[in-house]
Amino acid sequence: MRSIWPLVGFAVLIVFNLALPKGGIKVSDLPLTWGYLLLFALAPVALIGLIGRRNISMIPITQAMACFVPTTLMVVAKGMTYNLPGQQWLVYATVFGVLACAMLLALVHYLEDVPAEVIGKIIVWSIRFVVLWGLMNFVLRILSGQFIEIPYVTVNAADVGETFQKMNNRGGLMKLVSTFNNGNIFGVCMLIMAPIYVLFEKQRTFLALFFVALVCTLSRTVWLGMIATVLLMMLSGQIRVANPMPWLGGLVALLLIVALLPVMGWTPEKLVETDLGGRDVVLDAFELTAFGAGHLGIPELFYFGLVQSFGIMGMLFPLAGMLFAPVYALVNWASLSAMRKAAAVGTAGYLVAALIDGAFVFPPTFVLFLFACGLVYRRGLRPDAIMPRQIARSAAARQGLARATVVGNLAGRTLPNRRQIAP
Repeated sequence: MRSIWPLVGFAVLIVFNLALPKGGIKVSDLPLTWGYLLLFALAPVALIGLIGRRNISMIPITQAMACFVPTTLMVVAKGMTYNLPGQQWLVYATVFGVLACAMLLALVHYLEDVPAEVIGKIIVWSIRFVVLWGLMNFVLRILSGQFIEIPYVTVNAADVGETFQKMNNRGGLMKLVSTFNNGNIFGVCMLIMAPIYVLFEKQRTFLALFFVALVCTLSRTVWLGMIATVLLMMLSGQIRVANPMPWLGGLVALLLIVALLPVMGWTPEKLVETDLGGRDVVLDAFELTAFGAGHLGIPELFYFGLVQSFGIMGMLFPLAGMLFAPVYALVNWASLSAMRKAAAVGTAGYLVAALIDGAFVFPPTFVLFLFACGLVYRRGLRPDAIMPRQIARSAAARQGLARATVVGNLAGRTLPNRRQIAP
């Protein structure tokens, strides 16, 4: 049986990037989350550990080197050429360069060593936690006007008391933010993980609470992404169209949205705004160029931000990087396991939500997207990691067979065959 350290590393990264993604500190107004710091610390160790490793998948390496590394070089070149402030371009160099390379060149390869059922269990319990924490604070906010924050754990130490100011208010309500401290970020991250969660979650009560939490984000982006993700899950066969439960759940979600609209001070017409909720300012400043404008910025409208920053030629690299996993999954669909298909649907659902608000640069969105990509590429080549109990029993049976061989030879008797010995 292989080392337990890949499992430990995976569990720690998931806990601090999915269950507690905003805990951390700030250095010169730059938020440093424990999840990202752990990722940066583990990536070099993981990269060294790959030396001499067999059967390394070239797919994530290709995604990083062919798509995200060229994007990073464009970011650095633009920052130097136009003498842009460091805060404007270092963020994107970190996201496209450091995060993408850490995940795709080093960390995702170790998913092969983690049993599929363990991956599912850790994801399930992490999402259960953020859903329950979010719903508790959502109700507490309605009843008392306050909610619970734990500095360094559920919220950055420098952001205590500022969650109200992070564009989370909706009339008389506040978005469900959970440990993500922003409703849209929580929502899009849950959309990435939704198909995987639905695959492994066996309790219908928690499934219902999960979708209630998505509705309570009070975010049109999340609502659109939720509809798109469920439809994609139906198209992929993960949800049976003939099953009445998804349709009943959709009706309940719709009724809940209708009930929340008056409290938010919205009319049904507010659901579809011509100014895209104030995001049309991005379109007003839009310039179509070959290699982008003289500045960098990927706002809420993710794809327009790519074109604005990198131009119609340069944006092909980051766009290819974002489409890499779902396209790979589509081409190889017949050979994928249920978990790999679910991960691919999660990446596709996020790409739909990104039409309005991708929350791309905010932790932990891109890391969770890359994690889902890694699950798409996970081949399950290491049976000793996937079925440790069965392997142990098999090893014990082989040892028993060897001992029986020695005894049989000493006694001069004929050794029974393997089928006679095996339980």
